[in-house]
Amino acid sequence: MAETIDVSAVPATRVARGLEEIIDAAAGVLAAQSLQATLKEMASALRPIVPFTSLAVYEADLDERSLNPVFAIGRHVEETLAFAPPLDASITGKAFMRGRLVHLEPGHPWLGSYQLPGTPADEEEAMIVAPLVAAGAPIGTLNVWREGLHPSFEREEAQLIRRFATLAAMAYDNARRAEQLSQLALTDDLTQLPNRRHFQEHLSAELARVGREAVPVSLLLLDVDDFKSVNDTLGHAAGDAVLRELAGVLRDGVRAADVPCRTGGEEFAVILPGTDENEAAHCAERLLDRIRTASDIRVSAGVATAPTDGRTVAQLFQVADDRLLAAKAAGKDRLVGPPRLAA
Repeated sequence: MAETIDVSAVPATRVARGLEEIIDAAAGVLAAQSLQATLKEMASALRPIVPFTSLAVYEADLDERSLNPVFAIGRHVEETLAFAPPLDASITGKAFMRGRLVHLEPGHPWLGSYQLPGTPADEEEAMIVAPLVAAGAPIGTLNVWREGLHPSFEREEAQLIRRFATLAAMAYDNARRAEQLSQLALTDDLTQLPNRRHFQEHLSAELARVGREAVPVSLLLLDVDDFKSVNDTLGHAAGDAVLRELAGVLRDGVRAADVPCRTGGEEFAVILPGTDENEAAHCAERLLDRIRTASDIRVSAGVATAPTDGRTVAQLFQVADDRLLAAKAAGKDRLVGPPRLAA
């Protein structure tokens, strides 16, 4: 007698097995220590459950009416990260706005109408877009592709991706909130510049690089001249306005790699990675000129360079601070650098 097989039970069994794998993956995804680590863990966890050739995660920007790519692996990564699909004119936007999974197989008219810029128009692909919903609100999408020869996703695989997106949304939202809190802990409330803690951590990392790669790093310290008189005569609100204005000038005036910080009171610092003492002095003078031109604020400044002036945060800070005090003593509104440059 021929053996009979209940074919209808096969997809159900696959879904059940996939759900078990998603539950098993949850601990690793939720335990990731950073946003990028969470995204990488998500991709690694999904691949054995539903194999794919490409994956991307998008975060919604409702003000700009677009979805910003925050992670991509597989094919066309550069093109994926360079393009933010509009909410109102993209497959990803349709899934997000409708709050429902979109599953497209090769030949679907949407795939031809919405082409990712810079990718081959004749490449066959199957695509699933699952909305990411956290605390009842949509926050982005999880996009999964199969590309190549006769790509396809089965209906059961789409169900598993939809279930996986629930875990992904929770993990992404948790990681994003943790990163935002971490950023707040490293940001000065008044000026929105990196604070002293961030300054110390960043400078310490740069000094480790000095020892490891033999590249210099310079430190510029700036202190607002006669700041006490501003507070005493005009009040603390006026003093706060001065600090915010100076922070804005520093933010706009430094190079892309430089890190301006507020280290306390009316004192600011700029970390200058990969910058020797000659270039640091030039950058500092240019920055002081910009402050004079852009505002009525005047500052005194001192600059020091590692490894010549020190190899630790405390040593470099002390040398730069001593030179800042020398600038104050010499009449304010000036920079003091290494004596060897003045000679």
